[in-house]
Amino acid sequence: MNHQKRLSAPKQYPIDRKDGSYISTLEGSRSNDNAIPAVLFLREVTGYADTKKEAKKILKDGKLLRNGEELRNIRQGIGVLDVIELPDAEEAYRVVRDGEELEFVPVEDEDRVAAKITGKRNEGDRFVYSLHSGENYSTKDEFSTGNTLVFNGGVKEVELEEGAEVLAVDGRHAGQTGKVEDIQEGMTSLAVVSNGEEFRTSLENLVAVEDIELGDR
Repeated sequence: MNHQKRLSAPKQYPIDRKDGSYISTLEGSRSNDNAIPAVLFLREVTGYADTKKEAKKILKDGKLLRNGEELRNIRQGIGVLDVIELPDAEEAYRVVRDGEELEFVPVEDEDRVAAKITGKRNEGDRFVYSLHSGENYSTKDEFSTGNTLVFNGGVKEVELEEGAEVLAVDGRHAGQTGKVEDIQEGMTSLAVVSNGEEFRTSLENLVAVEDIELGDR
């Protein structure tokens, strides 16, 4: 199914839900809970397209990049921590969760792409890492699940540990940043995060972000 009713669309979709028409659904690796289709980014968020046809033309011409790669399908997802570039407009945005909504933060560090490791497995002499984006990364280097990989020419591991600067990407504190003050291990590991005030959230909701541009928050 390629379309769904607006009223039942995911909460983060920036749309008029009273309109009785249908909208495109997501395709590809991005989670339906943390992403929107590219057509909504071009039409509802930035206004660079007025219609679906115009959005298709922008993608066909290779003028919308996600993490440095051209998107070709208007239903492909744009999700949390993705860096989206519009080369002709010389604009770039990083996607951040803000409560139930997605925020598109203008950035200049478009080459710095961050992804949280959610799982790993061995394939021969290589490790294959599952990333929060739904994509995989294969390398001979070993990293730890829960940490963040920052791609910027090479790759750097940023540890999710006490003292780490973090961004909450899910839960009731989604969109908030701060420093991890304490980690409480358990069946569901919790972290105490300080940003002038303290909040507590599941460790799974946090991404270590060291030096990643996130706008004012």
